[in-house]
Amino acid sequence: MTSTRRDILKGSLAIAALSTMAVPAYAKSLRIRGIFETPVEEPFVKQMHLALVRLAKERGYEYQSSDSVKASDFSRVLAQWCEDGVNMIFGDAYGTEKISRRVARDYPEVAFVMSSSIEPTTPNFATFYGQINEPAYLAGMIAGTLTRSGKIGAVSAVSLPTTNALLNAFRAGTKVSAPDSQFKVALIGSFFDPPRAKEATIAMAEQGIDVVYAERLGVIEAAAERNMIAIGNVTDQASIAPEVVATSVVWDPYPIFKAAADAAQAGTFSAVGYSGMENLANGVNYLAPFGAFDDRIPADVKALINEKSAAIVAGTFVVPYDESDPKSD
Repeated sequence: MTSTRRDILKGSLAIAALSTMAVPAYAKSLRIRGIFETPVEEPFVKQMHLALVRLAKERGYEYQSSDSVKASDFSRVLAQWCEDGVNMIFGDAYGTEKISRRVARDYPEVAFVMSSSIEPTTPNFATFYGQINEPAYLAGMIAGTLTRSGKIGAVSAVSLPTTNALLNAFRAGTKVSAPDSQFKVALIGSFFDPPRAKEATIAMAEQGIDVVYAERLGVIEAAAERNMIAIGNVTDQASIAPEVVATSVVWDPYPIFKAAADAAQAGTFSAVGYSGMENLANGVNYLAPFGAFDDRIPADVKALINEKSAAIVAGTFVVPYDESDPKSD
């Protein structure tokens, strides 16, 4: 998997009209479902669920969801929904790629919009990527400003292209404000294991790391115990420990889900890659407020972040996009 995949997915939005469209138009309303492998408390799933709740409320759609669905149950749940006349299914297919795509193939009249690291499948399996490398780079600049030890860490789940890209972008950002800083990454081998993430964070604190990227739940709690500074991930996590979280790298899929629903209602839904929307410019990515750290981040750093943000949106600065495994210094 290389960065060229990102360009391909962006291009797929432009050529959507060329895809075979099997999904019929639903002019009045939609019956939508969300399916997730992890608990809804997991930030990535939480953001998808909240976006779908908002969409359903605004449009009057019917929405129900199932979380913590085991891979062995995915096919049964998806097929049952399709048999029941559901129009659209949103969810997480990272661990169920073959299963989800097989069911989608059997029900071409149903629109599938799933997180995936693989390209869309015609006619009805659209994808998004969950990428947040742009705000991760900006958060790295903040981390480099706030570290006193010069040691910055990140606790993550497993090696995935999108996760690697955000961690590498975060690291690149730290070098802007702290060129001589050291970076360490720890993978816990699970998407949802707060105790293990907490243990990994404590181990980092014992190595002198004082700023940590909380890519998994459990990190911020440990940071609070060890007097570390944390950067939240995917959702605004300041509420977990306001005195610890400097900001969060936010991913909000609402614009993506809205665009997909609009296409389904208009009868133009097709197998496209929506990852071209996952950026600052479309409001899918952004930095959360600095909260208790607002006075601790120097004015010149804030100005530089605003300048970089504007340049990213304008396309005059491109955040490095590197899907290779992140390396510790």
